[in-house]
Amino acid sequence: MYIQPYPNLFKPLNVRNLKLKNRIISAPNMLFQTVDGRPNDYYISYLEHKARGGASIVTLGEANVCDGGNHTPGMEMTHDNRSLYGEMAAAIHEHGAYASVELTHGGMNARPQFNLDPGLIMGPSELQNPMTGARVKAMTPEDMERVANAFADAAEYYLTVGFDTVLLHVAHGWLLTQFLSPLTNRRTDEYGGSFENRMKFPLRVLRTVRERVGQNQALTMRLSGSERRPDGFTTQDIITFLERAQEYVDLTEISSEDLTWFFATTYMPHCQNAPLAEEIKKSGKVTIPVYTVGSIVRPEEAEEIIATGRADGVSMSRALIADPYWPKKAATGRADEITPCLRCLNCTDSDNFNRHLVCSVNPLLGREARLGFGGGTPKAREKARVLVVGGGPAGMTAAITAAGRGHEVTLAERGERLGGWLKFTDADSLKNDLRRYKDFLVRGVKDAGIRVLLNASPDGDCVDRSSYDHIIVATGSVPVVPTFIKGYEKAAHATAAYFAPERIRDGAVVIIGGGLVGVETALHLANTGRSVTVLEARDELAADAKGCYKMGLMRKVFESGIVAITGAGVKEILDGGVRYEKDGKEMEAPAESVLYAVGMRSDDALYYDLYTKAPFVTLVGDAKRVGKVDGAVHSGYFAAMDI
Repeated sequence: MYIQPYPNLFKPLNVRNLKLKNRIISAPNMLFQTVDGRPNDYYISYLEHKARGGASIVTLGEANVCDGGNHTPGMEMTHDNRSLYGEMAAAIHEHGAYASVELTHGGMNARPQFNLDPGLIMGPSELQNPMTGARVKAMTPEDMERVANAFADAAEYYLTVGFDTVLLHVAHGWLLTQFLSPLTNRRTDEYGGSFENRMKFPLRVLRTVRERVGQNQALTMRLSGSERRPDGFTTQDIITFLERAQEYVDLTEISSEDLTWFFATTYMPHCQNAPLAEEIKKSGKVTIPVYTVGSIVRPEEAEEIIATGRADGVSMSRALIADPYWPKKAATGRADEITPCLRCLNCTDSDNFNRHLVCSVNPLLGREARLGFGGGTPKAREKARVLVVGGGPAGMTAAITAAGRGHEVTLAERGERLGGWLKFTDADSLKNDLRRYKDFLVRGVKDAGIRVLLNASPDGDCVDRSSYDHIIVATGSVPVVPTFIKGYEKAAHATAAYFAPERIRDGAVVIIGGGLVGVETALHLANTGRSVTVLEARDELAADAKGCYKMGLMRKVFESGIVAITGAGVKEILDGGVRYEKDGKEMEAPAESVLYAVGMRSDDALYYDLYTKAPFVTLVGDAKRVGKVDGAVHSGYFAAMDI
């Protein structure tokens, strides 16, 4: 008899008319894959992969219910689109999952450019939105009636075309949460003031939807369990709300209202919203299933949450972006094969009009319709002899992928062990998610049976002794040395904090360079008790960080007590500090140790030595273009797929 390693996680659950095969919901994301109000084929295939991977419910990302509430391009609920949405639901059903769609209204946070009538931007109170510049109209009772009916219309539309349930969005700063919050609801009528009044309109929406769809239809809800602010709504308020709301909805997933908590970076704890779900569960006042969402990345975490009664199930977004087959791998005892999520927020920060939706560790994300690999690596038609030079993330990804396709692979690494620059995570006090990924790649090389040569000089030890059909050069990058700064020889590169900690004396540390490398090194040092000052020549700290990740990063910088000085032009490194100029004045930052992080450059010399040694020689990762983990992983993967 098969013994399930995670018996609680894979226990079925009945939710009104739904029979969930496990306790895993694929949460909504990927919001911008639409063309003229229609989700494109990429979106359908993306959701199909989530279902194929084993989630019990797969949720279409935020669908706006009416004009005036759009904060992303609207997915139009037209007669012509019915068959397309039906195909989306069918694609999910084919793999044994239920299809859901998240219904939203942006309220005061709707973006004028996505609405036909920007004058319809409205919320609980009249104000000017500082982010969008839109003038927000205070909703009238007639507006509330119209929006409540719009939610019901949307629910009816999606259920009619083939979806099995809808997820009503009462979280993350959208309209219904704006009414719950005393920070945004400043009304003095019956819909403002006390929490009893503030929850009237959200309850009205839920009631209207329930009346429209009937008593036999399952409805679910995403709900913020707290604003995590002393002047915001509390978990006790949400328990009060749920006591009433459970009359209309059958399951709720608990998130939180603070942006840096529901878009948590690697610096936040895992399962950060589970305590909110636990408080709700243990109140004894909520009888519907309570799920939790937020940084649940390992099956052991999900199992513990359910087994201990903290929640009835888990809703997962980024973990299933990194690996849609997370549920199947966990169910079959292959948790060590799950691609770890880095919590880098690359997916969230790339979900826009400017670029393709990107996951740092999943090169196929959003490309399933075009590449269609179905969760596995397709075998090559002919076996090739492949040499991969460099054991960092690009090289290891290339080697694992090539071996998975059936090629004979040799991986040569000039160092004593694999990992490349990611070896810094072995000593870093904060980058636990990235360390898990580095270990995942190292283990993948071993499990694939790849021939590994350490302390190898590829131009001599490897290539001259053997012949290869393909060579992939992944020699990475090296630090730029700031020879333009007087006294630069007194400083060390930022990675000395990890690879040569003996070079950092007790006392204050100054880091020259406030990009991601400098700032993240500063966080590590501050986390280990150091006093750290970062000097950045530009006017912006961590200019190479994006959106939500940067928001979480800056919050951590503030909490860590790091002194960050922008607009600082470093003039000289002294024996006891650094002399710099800011606003036309010369100043000095005292330091016992000085580090620099002023950029990296490609280490591509070996490529030019090897390019005649095989019919095909490919340059990948930082050796081709200095970047982040996503560039290394993606280029290594596709180089191997091209063999």
